[in-house]
Amino acid sequence: MAFVAFDVEIAKPVPDGPDILAHRPGIACAAMAREGEERAAILFDPSLSPDLFGPETTMTREGALRILAALEEAVGRGDTLVTWNGAGFDFRLLADETDRHADCARLAMASVDMMFQVLCERGHPLSLDAALKGAALPPKMTEVTLRSGAAVHISGAEAPQYWQAGEFAAVAAYCAADAERTAALAAVCQKSRQLAWVSQKGRPNQVYLRTGWLTVEQCLALPLPDTSWMTTPMSRDDVLAWTKIAASRA
Repeated sequence: MAFVAFDVEIAKPVPDGPDILAHRPGIACAAMAREGEERAAILFDPSLSPDLFGPETTMTREGALRILAALEEAVGRGDTLVTWNGAGFDFRLLADETDRHADCARLAMASVDMMFQVLCERGHPLSLDAALKGAALPPKMTEVTLRSGAAVHISGAEAPQYWQAGEFAAVAAYCAADAERTAALAAVCQKSRQLAWVSQKGRPNQVYLRTGWLTVEQCLALPLPDTSWMTTPMSRDDVLAWTKIAASRA
């Protein structure tokens, strides 16, 4: 068994807000990375599979279904899917684009979402970059090379802007890097039995993984953390609300 990380980038810029997926931004590209392997596999590229992309270079349902098939194939081999916020974002986006909500919800619940486990243990989310730094791993990619040869800053919020500008290779590289780092983080923390980070106030923190990573479904059995000190705590039920809708459709 190995961890296979999964990451998706959205295709269209959307307004900031608590639920950007409500704007149906579509899929730009997706990457899967298996722990121990140096490079992630970018599933689709408009230059190689133009038939799988529609208006505004957004992936078609057929393209999204091929991503779903690749994930199911990995699970069929005995691998464990791992994401950072995939239970609330990546799998939900895939569900919207494939219209296979029940299948995507099933994969999400059986996957390891490292950020979701932090939320269930501590009551708050955590950035992937903070976790990578805590594990002494390379940080998130923040710079990509455009077709002109210029090196520019990139973030998840900026990726769809570059995608719409036709910078497919740059966005794909950014997506692949996230998948590669997510797979590496899952493996390192599984071995050390902890996920560590430093808070914005400089305090060391950790979540102990006494039995290793838990699946999303297993995380739901964890006791609710004390969030009385938070103004607007993030709810695990809100993160997974889309899976309950999927269950009702099944």
